[in-house]
Amino acid sequence: MENLEACLKKLGDENWRELSNTVVYIRCKQKLEVLTKAGFKVDPRNDGFLAMCFIDHTQGLSFYVISAAHIRGADIFVSPENKSSAIILRAFELAECLYLNQQYIEIDLSKYFDYAASIKKDYEQNIDDVLYIRDITEIDDFRKPFFPDDIEVLLIGKDFGQERIFVRSEHYGESGLTGIILDEPQKATSLHKGQEIDFMLVERDGKLSTVHVVK
Repeated sequence: MENLEACLKKLGDENWRELSNTVVYIRCKQKLEVLTKAGFKVDPRNDGFLAMCFIDHTQGLSFYVISAAHIRGADIFVSPENKSSAIILRAFELAECLYLNQQYIEIDLSKYFDYAASIKKDYEQNIDDVLYIRDITEIDDFRKPFFPDDIEVLLIGKDFGQERIFVRSEHYGESGLTGIILDEPQKATSLHKGQEIDFMLVERDGKLSTVHVVK
């Protein structure tokens, strides 16, 4: 049996694809007060929590808290869950925390699978195109940290040259990929926050880029 302390990793260093749709342990004593206030049973030895990781299209990589927990040696100890309360924590707030991958959590996780199925259903309704774009690994280098559906796009136009912005993936179709502009462009003044634009993956100077040409 491995010492689980040696298996802990910094959450902010992990690939979101490795985390999504898994049950993980996150060490974060600061959040235990939130659990206590929500009615979760928190043992004095608990220093973190067990959570289901999922992707919220607008809020990014997120964690649905299942129960308070702690590790000691080769074992993980989980306090009783609280099905009457729902706590969702965002990954960008937990970037500096240590976490334990599901493969090292040697307890019966099957009783939590209903959580996973429910969350997946709730957060993946009516976003088939978004899910398709999420599966395109070629654009992973352009995804915003902790926000897999937010993609950096290079705007190119005669009037202003170049500008980089983030769009939130929206549709996939005959015209390619589209996304909603998240911030008001500073140079491309013909485009605005909230506007849907198309973009494509192209090779420029031997490197791939996600590009929108402003006409």
